[in-house]
Amino acid sequence: MAVNNQWSQAKDLETNKKRMKKLIYVLPLAFTMMACGEGSSADDLSLDSNSGIEDIDNAVHSFADGEASTAQQYFSGLVAEVVKVDVKFREVEALDEIDASEDKFNAVLDSAIVLIADGRKALDLYADKTWPKRAEFHDLTLEWFAAIEGMINDYLYDLAGPMSRADETWTDEELDFYTEYTEAYEDYYEVDARWVDFQYEFAAANNFELGGTIDEEAMVNEEVSHME
Repeated sequence: MAVNNQWSQAKDLETNKKRMKKLIYVLPLAFTMMACGEGSSADDLSLDSNSGIEDIDNAVHSFADGEASTAQQYFSGLVAEVVKVDVKFREVEALDEIDASEDKFNAVLDSAIVLIADGRKALDLYADKTWPKRAEFHDLTLEWFAAIEGMINDYLYDLAGPMSRADETWTDEELDFYTEYTEAYEDYYEVDARWVDFQYEFAAANNFELGGTIDEEAMVNEEVSHME
């Protein structure tokens, strides 16, 4: 009977993980970018569907230096800040799939926390700008940062140890805690969906169009490959 119970728990864990993964990758290319509209004089804040990690890094640095002078450049910089954090967040799932070491999990989580703090500072540089819908986008992005930060601090640091091990080694307490995490993830997903939708509202209010998408999955794979 104990063996059957252990098998059932392992299957429940597998089901929960697949469910979470489905949620995470419902919008695998969610961060849409400009294809039309005014030209950008700040090359580092001109992103497209071919933008990779280096391009995102350059956009983040330019945005953090206060170089966004138009609503469209602001959009690119803000998206780059969010993508940087989201890639780190998605790396956790990728590391879980390979049972990476606890140290690798913690390094990724620490990096995400730093990126969130940096993103907040960068957003504050534009607090006096009067672009239509900027204040709403600012506040929604802070809400998005807080949702990610909450899951990291409340769940993922504590799950780093279990995630570094094979699923069948998890204890009942760890299984229950993971279930709590998947429930918290649903709350985050609601914020994320609102953030994705608001991109279109901001673009329309500022007279530019959205086009291609950024391949975050490729960025995640590239980052994780450097850890192996």
